[in-house]
This record gives sequence, structure tokens and C-alpha cells, in this order.
Amino acid sequence: MPKAMRMELVRVDPASADALRAVDAVLDDLAGYSRRVDGVARRRHAAIGFATDLPPGRAARHKHAFLAMLGGEAVGLADIVDGHPSCGTAFIGLLAVRETVHGSGIGRALFEAVERFARDEIGARTLRLAVVEANPVSGFWTKMGFHPTGEIRPYEGEAVTSRSILMEKALT
Repeated sequence: MPKAMRMELVRVDPASADALRAVDAVLDDLAGYSRRVDGVARRRHAAIGFATDLPPGRAARHKHAFLAMLGGEAVGLADIVDGHPSCGTAFIGLLAVRETVHGSGIGRALFEAVERFARDEIGARTLRLAVVEANPVSGFWTKMGFHPTGEIRPYEGEAVTSRSILMEKALT
């Protein structure tokens, strides 16, 4: 990633057709991820789900869905749920960069932007996420400072059954 470029998080408005088209464009370049975790090239209604899906007990105001922009191009997606599963914790539901830019440092830059947002904008003290076993990304998350919590939960994709491993990181 060129040093002069800074990752920008742009909020996704679920009522905006343009925003959802931009999310769809990124999702089109995440087919490998989708096949691993869901068993399909793309979940039905994936863009609107990315922008609006919430765990039980959380309201729309707790959801922060972003397009990751670099040099004016949408290169990834990230969503965070504030206060899940408890106050002071921000849960990363999805953090993904286009498969065509894997290995370029963009994933790290996106995570760093998300971490800053969680800490500085919503006051999170802990970040939490779940890694689906079928998706070999736990090494990335370990490099970002996450550790397994010991919690493992069943995961049901559209055509794949797996397990999710919960990981977390304390923010300073």
C-alpha cells in the first residue's frame, strides 16, 4: 500500500442504492471467502444484510457499516456492532478486502482504521470477532493482537456447517 494513501471509512447508508451497489461490487470480489464460509459465491441479499444485520438486543444505532476507500476506490468492507456482547466491547462482524488486493497491506490498514474508530469514536475498550474455521484467517487476527477466548460456537452458512472461534483484543 503506498504510504501517501490513507484508508478512509465511509458509512454505508442502507437506504442508498448507490451505497449498496458499491458494497455489491466489493462482495463480487469476495467469492472465495463466501464459498469457504457459506458454500455459495454470494449470500442472497448480502449487501443489505451487511448494512443492517444485528445480533439480538442491538438496535440500528449500534451498527456501523463501512466501505473501505483507498484513493477513491472501494477496496473492502467492515462492520462493527457497538456494545456486543457487552458494554465497552465492539464486535467486528465482517472485515474483508477485495481478494484481488490480498497481500498488499490493505487488510492491515483497514483493521487499523476500524480499531481507531472503535476506540476513539465509540469508546470501545475491547474488540471481539468470530473466525469461521472454514476461513483460514486466524493467523491474520493473531498478528493484529487478537487471541482466542476459548469460546467456540456452531456456524451455519447457506450451504456450509462449521464452527466459529471467538477472539478478542484489549484496546489501549
